[in-house]
Amino acid sequence: MLKLCLAAIVAMTGVESAMAQTEKKDTVDYSLNLKELEVKSTAARTKMRNGAMVTRIVGSPLESAGSVEDMLSRVPGMMRMGGQLQVIGKGSPIYYINGRKVQDMEELKRLRSRDIREVEVINSPGAAFDASVNAVVRIKTRRQQGEGLSGRLDVSDDQALKSGNNNLASTLNLNYRHEGLDFFGGATFQNDYLDGNRTILEQTTYGTGVTHRQTGDTQEDEKFSRIHYNAGVNWQIDDDNFVGVKMERGKWLKNNFVFTMEEDILRNGVKEDYLKSVSDYDYKNPNTLQANAYYNGKIGKWGIDANVDYYSQCDKNDDNINEQALSGTRMVESMTENKSRLFAARLVADYPLWNGKLTLGGELTTVCRDNNYRISGVENISDRLSEVSEQNYAAFFEYGIMIPKAGMLTLGMRYEHVAFDFDDLSNPQQSVKRNHDDFFPSLSFGTRLGALQMQLSYGVKTTRPMYSQLQSEVYYISKYTLQTGNPLLKNEIRHSLDLSGRWKWLAFSANYMHIKDAIYDWTTPYDDNGVVMLGMVNFDSPIDVLSAFFIASHNVGVWTTSNTVGVQKQWLSFNLDDPREATGKRKVSYDKPMLIYNSDNAFRLKHGWQLELNSEFYSKAHYRNVRLLQAYWNLTAAVQKTFLKDRSLVVRLSCSDIFNTARHDVLLDLGNYTFQQSDVFGRDRGNYSLHRVALSVRYAFNATKSKYKGKGAGQDVIKRL
Repeated sequence: MLKLCLAAIVAMTGVESAMAQTEKKDTVDYSLNLKELEVKSTAARTKMRNGAMVTRIVGSPLESAGSVEDMLSRVPGMMRMGGQLQVIGKGSPIYYINGRKVQDMEELKRLRSRDIREVEVINSPGAAFDASVNAVVRIKTRRQQGEGLSGRLDVSDDQALKSGNNNLASTLNLNYRHEGLDFFGGATFQNDYLDGNRTILEQTTYGTGVTHRQTGDTQEDEKFSRIHYNAGVNWQIDDDNFVGVKMERGKWLKNNFVFTMEEDILRNGVKEDYLKSVSDYDYKNPNTLQANAYYNGKIGKWGIDANVDYYSQCDKNDDNINEQALSGTRMVESMTENKSRLFAARLVADYPLWNGKLTLGGELTTVCRDNNYRISGVENISDRLSEVSEQNYAAFFEYGIMIPKAGMLTLGMRYEHVAFDFDDLSNPQQSVKRNHDDFFPSLSFGTRLGALQMQLSYGVKTTRPMYSQLQSEVYYISKYTLQTGNPLLKNEIRHSLDLSGRWKWLAFSANYMHIKDAIYDWTTPYDDNGVVMLGMVNFDSPIDVLSAFFIASHNVGVWTTSNTVGVQKQWLSFNLDDPREATGKRKVSYDKPMLIYNSDNAFRLKHGWQLELNSEFYSKAHYRNVRLLQAYWNLTAAVQKTFLKDRSLVVRLSCSDIFNTARHDVLLDLGNYTFQQSDVFGRDRGNYSLHRVALSVRYAFNATKSKYKGKGAGQDVIKRL
């Protein structure tokens, strides 16, 4: 409840009488004593503003959700899918905290929900954002007061209940503030131990009169530890102008990964070979370095936001493969070394114009990447040396104007020129040079009809290949499996139409996407002996995707609930090579819809106690070019307690995937090749298994917070690196 204490509430007649008496007096010492009255009302927690779904956190039950990551899953417009945070209907977003781009997703776990003022969820970002960005989540923290030293210590430990997987992490952040200067720094240490994460797989290739089948299981074992630290300074020149510098360094102290595969090789149903392959990957001190400098402020009526970034990444991987087969034993040794460097600059300016605001900006990003691959112990695969360089020049404008009695109209256009150069120094004939000149328009209109808020948006977006996907070298995985990239990959282009709205505590979202040149993994037979090649392709068939969601978020006493129900359907089909068919072709369709239901419930009790029960479900479906063969359900429970008068100590215990049902078996059908695997989300989920218990302790002292406002430039390219 919102409490408004007013000095006086006076009836209109009383005010007129008092004014008449005042006019008769020659002195200004006249006073009027009025009684105090308290007025109570309920403020809306979520509303639509400038195309974003804005949720107020401070003063709401979400304030005590725990970490920001825990809080975001319950913010209207967001949900979890496969254990990962997503913007409904748009997939994984990029995050900003006070205008600064989030690079390390662990930061969402370290930041406390009680420090957050509001969250903006943008499901249709305009021209001011990179063309590869599908959704944006902007997090704004509370404005903290005070000077001196402050800090926060976070310690957490996650233990899987089925496999030997343990994640231990600890973070220390310190901040010292004196007048307009902020000095800050922090360090995060993470140690991960994985033992015996197993999956079952079967892959089959079909040739003319012959069928090869590989069937068996895999096991993953990993030990790694890493440290990430940062330091910087921020200077608040005045109320409107800020400048600062920030340095970040990431270093792996240890990273060893062992992949074991045992499988039988059958030819036309008869066992032909047995293979046991043990791959021992040893990463030699991979590290990253990032520096950011920024200015954020006002010059007259112009708002200025400038960022400059430098980023470097270096990693080296030694892979020793021990293969045992019926034909004998052999050792294959390979080495992969990558060095990447990036420079990026971004300038954005806005100016109030007529009834709206004009935003202009430009970005420059240049990337260089060297790759060195050497291999011994196997025939027909050679060493490779390659270089990649890319320059991206972008300019954009966006203008939003309020039309009286109608609504807000926003029009934007982004232009990007990309010069890509891939030099294959080992085989110059495979070198590729190409230029892209693309325009990405955006248009949106928002209006209000009584209590109903709505927005209709259209935009064009793209997905660029990862640099590793553009490499031409062939990687040796096993005697029967090879992998390569594709330097000819084109950018994926998406046309998106969105309709969203909100009425009181109900919201809806609908999206239609038309995707051209979609980028996917694609496996093909390599020879007549059952060897397969893993690669990347652009689909020659477009994909149409339609999704619709309804969200209900409400508070009833101590209970806060957020429920999302929706459906997502795609239309995708291929005529693929299949020698089993008389025509040599077979039509493969992926069009089974996915039903989705998420429910998050929190009970905020007295004395700092909070109980949670959350459920995540989605049905069997076709997702991209994969068939999900079973329903996914994750039931999670948590208990949290705050201590001390200022609630600065928080202890949280949770158990996720209580019934161990948060997994999928999948089938990939590519015509002359099929692949089936159990628990496809296993390693990609990051925690290997959601069936786990987690304990975390967070303690903060003093209240000062860094005022750093650097947003970073070239962030989409850093992600691709």
